[in-house]
Amino acid sequence: MKLENTRTVFLARVASLYYDQNKSQEEISKELGVSRSAISRFLTEAREKGIVEIIVHYPWRNLPDLEQELVSTFNLKAARVLMTENKSYEEMLQGLGTLAAQFFVNLLYDGMIIGISWGTALYQMIRAMQPCNLPGIEVVQLIGATGSEIVPTDGPILAQLLADRLGGFPRYLHAPLIVENETVRETLLQTRNIQETLARAAQVDVALVGIGSSNSELYSLKRAGYVDEAETQQIRAAGVVGDICGHHYSLTGEWLDIDINHRAVGISRETLLNIDTVIGVAGGSRKGAAILGAMRGRYVNVMITDERAAQKILALNQVS
Repeated sequence: MKLENTRTVFLARVASLYYDQNKSQEEISKELGVSRSAISRFLTEAREKGIVEIIVHYPWRNLPDLEQELVSTFNLKAARVLMTENKSYEEMLQGLGTLAAQFFVNLLYDGMIIGISWGTALYQMIRAMQPCNLPGIEVVQLIGATGSEIVPTDGPILAQLLADRLGGFPRYLHAPLIVENETVRETLLQTRNIQETLARAAQVDVALVGIGSSNSELYSLKRAGYVDEAETQQIRAAGVVGDICGHHYSLTGEWLDIDINHRAVGISRETLLNIDTVIGVAGGSRKGAAILGAMRGRYVNVMITDERAAQKILALNQVS
């Protein structure tokens, strides 16, 4: 067999392990006995030679007029607004992920530090990205793990998936998001690997965050099992409208001094506010209030959302 044919067979094997068997680049590296950076190069070569065909999902149409209105109203760096038409909520999240991926990949460079929280739209964003070979990139988990390590939208899983897609490496908090009380939280924060991860989070160049909601049906902490319905209602009664990285805020964008914030393990509000580019990815009219609070409080300065949420945000901003 000619050398070129031998290489083609090898590239096809690498591509099959990654795309067909859903193995990570790290797993393939160990299985084949080559470096992880080499696996990234092989995947790139396989795509360029047409050995593997990648289906590119182009984003649905965006709405420049609404984008400009969000930018000017909230002094954002940028905004992308998805035309949702008659799509379901799940289809809308897929579209948001594709739109966010298109924006995000233009920011990438080798050696950058990326922070990531959690959220379904962020998961869809990673799925929409093509693999890259940027071994100097570091992906830092911004909030603690949740109740189940197998949920693909959780912080540690997203950090792993994004690092794998970029050919970089992840850094984990390995800590629960919510602990029993503030004393336990302070003790946990003395753990060396948590301190090191939070220190790296303070150096993040770009952060990717999902924007939560205290709506019982959508509330991420409730779905993760950290709070029950009674606690959710107490949080809403305190005036909380959403969460980013475990911190809750009001419709005015004010960070609220509630007990659950003192029990959250993750980056501080001050760290989040000092990150140069914070991309929020969330949509749906039911999250309008939470997204509005995030933008008013400057918790995000790039917003990827949909037309229903954008219209809700602008309407709420007129009356509050």
